[in-house]
Amino acid sequence: MIDLSKTPLVETEWLAAHLTDPELRVVDSRCAGRGDCRQLYLPAHIPGAVHLCWHSDLGYTDERGVRYLLLPPDRFAQTMAAAGIGNETRVVAYAETDYSGAARLWWALRYYGHEQVAVLNGGLTKWQAEQRPVIAETSQVKPATFTPKPQPQWLAAAADIEQTIRRPEAQVCLVDTRPPEQYAGQAVWTPEGSLFLPSGQDWVEVEGRVMRGGHIPGAISLPASGNLNPNSHHCYLSPAALRERAIEADIHPQQRIIAYCGAGIAASQSLFSLYVAGYRNLALYDASWEEWGTNPANPVEPG
Repeated sequence: MIDLSKTPLVETEWLAAHLTDPELRVVDSRCAGRGDCRQLYLPAHIPGAVHLCWHSDLGYTDERGVRYLLLPPDRFAQTMAAAGIGNETRVVAYAETDYSGAARLWWALRYYGHEQVAVLNGGLTKWQAEQRPVIAETSQVKPATFTPKPQPQWLAAAADIEQTIRRPEAQVCLVDTRPPEQYAGQAVWTPEGSLFLPSGQDWVEVEGRVMRGGHIPGAISLPASGNLNPNSHHCYLSPAALRERAIEADIHPQQRIIAYCGAGIAASQSLFSLYVAGYRNLALYDASWEEWGTNPANPVEPG
């Protein structure tokens, strides 16, 4: 059996051969934006898969209105236990199209000290294209025991960003993984996609909060969508190609990489891609633009 901490991206052939392994839990991580994500899961999913959505199962909104934050340890442990994910469980997560939901679960488990987790390359898109089996029945699992062991190096906070801005050093690299229009200050993130700002206005109201356009000063733009090949079931680029893409953007393995996006989801996919490419000093600014862009005290750069 392969070590998923060293092989975090598995192929459909591997999963098909190990689908009935008793210690393996497959997780359908597809998300329907604000809709009912189980409507994606129920009609067709990989046999034995349980469903966990990044916003309805794995995230919460804090008292400031910052959405989709990672669950605290006790709630995360309860969610994993109910899904049949225990301390010794090997997890393979999948989604489709951009795979951010699967990478979000990968990052969340790694943050909580669970290393045996991987993402299915090509997700359900490739699985079905190869005419592999899917089912409509809800998978029944036995509750497990999950012990969270937070690994602080995987998580960055606003204070870390502020320090990087005050003392810009080559050893720390801020990476903005949002689409170009959001980096340029023309739009902001929503679960449905980019919401463009009114003409001549550098902010827009989102669910009662003023969210500004722009990016964190000094951040490098590396959109998460570029990590995937749209002509090959949206599979990830090869490790060499992912590494080359990052280095061309002046992002290097010896640096500490802090990635952010609109709400910490696409940035999880980018961190996963960098991990596949051999980068190891990685952290997610989980609150991302949900926090930074709504706090008028935080500096932003347009364009």
